[in-house]
Amino acid sequence: MKKFYLSLLIIFLFSAVPVWAKTAAPKVWKPATPDGYTLITWAKAPGIATFFKAPAGNGSIDFLTRIYLPQNQIGYIASSSAPFDWGLAHANFASDMVMASPTSSDTEDPDPFAADAALADTVATGTVSTSSYHNFAFARLVAEAAKQVAPAVQFIWNAPFFNITNPISDLSLALKFTFGTTTLITSGSRPANDMAQQRRMLIINNQTASATIEDFDPVVFVSSSVGDQALEGFAPTVAKSDSAGGMAARLFLGVSTSSKELVVYCSQQATVQEASEALTAAGVPPERQIEADGGGSAACSYNLPGQFFVEPTRELPLLMGAVTILARGTATTNGLNVRSGPSTKNSIVTKLPKGTLVRVLEEKNGWYRISDGEWVLKTLIKKI
Repeated sequence: MKKFYLSLLIIFLFSAVPVWAKTAAPKVWKPATPDGYTLITWAKAPGIATFFKAPAGNGSIDFLTRIYLPQNQIGYIASSSAPFDWGLAHANFASDMVMASPTSSDTEDPDPFAADAALADTVATGTVSTSSYHNFAFARLVAEAAKQVAPAVQFIWNAPFFNITNPISDLSLALKFTFGTTTLITSGSRPANDMAQQRRMLIINNQTASATIEDFDPVVFVSSSVGDQALEGFAPTVAKSDSAGGMAARLFLGVSTSSKELVVYCSQQATVQEASEALTAAGVPPERQIEADGGGSAACSYNLPGQFFVEPTRELPLLMGAVTILARGTATTNGLNVRSGPSTKNSIVTKLPKGTLVRVLEEKNGWYRISDGEWVLKTLIKKI
């Protein structure tokens, strides 16, 4: 009889395994630690993990940060002042860029935004044509102040530019982002020798929680329908050096083969090869890497727990950050009311069609905040 009951128990256990598998909790993102790196345990944020390595002999520390895109929304932090229009950007971003003469008494840090009053008024009043793709510049923002401007941001770094204060220099990188309802490019001018190099673009799509790195295509880069954010730089095969031996500050980005992880490498002393090899060790092949900077303005360091900065005391025109997403879901009803606050007493700012994808940034009193000043009822969102 005992054998009979034991047989029944064994049959039950094996038959129950598929049921347990179906009801098991979904997999939690577990970032892999690259060989030779150590996890920074005090810098914690949902979907973000940072590692460090102290290479022998160079007196510097290398940093690798993994950002899991399904749990984070990538965006840009800019000064609250109106942008200045530096004119049309050609499709290949080789357009001429005219900057005003510096007016600052500090010759090492002249004011690059000393445009004439008429131009400033034109941009501020919104009369600049949005049908063409323009170069724009923003007043500089101290990175430390970004903690007050955007306190929810867990990961902050600059999309670095060369010689931002030099009125006779072209800026090195192009950055696409949305300002209000218009897609803009910040200072996308490039000298001819840069145009001849192999360039790549990072496309971040917050709707699909994915990213890709592709060979540069001006049509795709400027398209507002392909990706929410973008940054353009060089392939790792493009040799750039600011010192003998090729040692310089480096900022490299990579995208995992799953397209769900954005990996950032930063070091104050590294060669292009070392930077590329660091991303390769993190599982990012060279064809999915971009050199976002080739020199001095990529210097990096850490500040408060959970906060990563590139040159935390330096004034920058734009910074990039990741905001944690609590959940993703779709609207379950047509004409879903989006209100200005978490209450039916708040005004309706827009309506969403059924099936619209939303990202939950905050939950309060049975309401979801899906954007700045936009709230929807939690019960009318189906999580995905």
